[in-house]
Amino acid sequence: MDDSLVFEDWDLIIEDIQNQKCIVIVGPDIIEYDGYPSFFEAVSNELIDNKYISQSFVEEQLFQIKISNPVRAKAEKNDGIRHIAKAMQRVIEQNQTKLDAIAELLKKLPSQLILSLIPEEATFSRILQTPVRYYHKNKTSEKEALPPLSPDSPTVYNILGSLSQSESLVFTYDDLFEYIFSILGDNRLPQELQIALKSAERFIFLGVNFNKWYMHLLLKLLASDKNVLAIDAHIPEASRTFIMNRLSLEMMDYTPSAFLDKLTCNCHGALKSKEDISPKTIVQPINVPVSVNKPNKNTPVRIFLSYAHVDEEFKKELLITLSPLINQSKEIEIWEDRQIVAGQEWGKAITTELQDAELMICLVSRNFLNSKYCIEQEVANAINQQKHVLPVLLKSCAWKDFPFLASRQVIPRDNNSIISFKDQDEAYQSIYEEVKRLVTLIKSERA
Repeated sequence: MDDSLVFEDWDLIIEDIQNQKCIVIVGPDIIEYDGYPSFFEAVSNELIDNKYISQSFVEEQLFQIKISNPVRAKAEKNDGIRHIAKAMQRVIEQNQTKLDAIAELLKKLPSQLILSLIPEEATFSRILQTPVRYYHKNKTSEKEALPPLSPDSPTVYNILGSLSQSESLVFTYDDLFEYIFSILGDNRLPQELQIALKSAERFIFLGVNFNKWYMHLLLKLLASDKNVLAIDAHIPEASRTFIMNRLSLEMMDYTPSAFLDKLTCNCHGALKSKEDISPKTIVQPINVPVSVNKPNKNTPVRIFLSYAHVDEEFKKELLITLSPLINQSKEIEIWEDRQIVAGQEWGKAITTELQDAELMICLVSRNFLNSKYCIEQEVANAINQQKHVLPVLLKSCAWKDFPFLASRQVIPRDNNSIISFKDQDEAYQSIYEEVKRLVTLIKSERA
């Protein structure tokens, strides 16, 4: 198995998931079907000699329903669709244990939205404990409003219909064209879903067959100009080259379950299950061992830098600004998570560095406020450990709605953000002076 995804890529994927900027799309080939290379071929086997099915198109993964009497065409089509739905249900039931295992892995990711190309509802509903919504090509989405998207109660949305409403399914050529016309026309996806798709920065496709031409179209509709990662170990090399070049996506040779296993392994506690992510985290006391290496008056003040990685450029400017205190006077030492080396445990490294720090500097922006890990893990722990916390306002945002920030002196002073300064050098110089003053205070407090 090619382990080509470097540490920094896991880092960005994890951050996008934490910040609800990553959408996972689950396809029917997310598991292996005993004796069959795909879900479609397993279903086709269930329909051998079925009087309603005239042909199965393996490449396109679509069925053609046999119409023997034009007068009864609609009734025969409906009966054929019901037979296909029942065959799909049998294949799913035969592979229920494998699907359950995948659902358990997905449950560990704090995602607010999972798009599914599997028309089955019961597995996700039972294990993720959330109702499953679905797109119906023949009904207007204006009649449907999704609940607010939240990682505490994720929305699973079946984009190709549901077995519970067989007429909503997309598995014949007629269905496919109705679907394409509906999704491009007035019958759009629910507004909440459109907003989530637009704001996402990364899409991860698990078990999706990109050989199908209409999947190319669906990818363009859902994830145009986004970071797209396709997880599939079964696509032939010739098809892989075409797909990667034509659709501008990155492809990895993992099985979906192996990828999810590795993703949760690399998290090392960074991704918490839904029950671990709650507002209580911010106020609950946390028992952390006391460091035995107590600083004296001449020891540099250790600073823990908390920030959203999309604000990387601000972080670099801050480090340059504070370099005299780091390199010349040796007043401070700054630690930030880019210093974690490959193979190190995320959670352990962050916990240790935060424990040893006397000051946390937060680079505050909308991205920072939207990061559950920054707010509910790093800042919460710093406050519970009674560290000094210094917010640096990068851009205008709703920081006053966060009591732990609103109760502290934010810099630059007068609630000005760095980008509000005509001369940003002036803003960074004021930050330098404030940090220098606070470092002096911290040293004076030492026993």
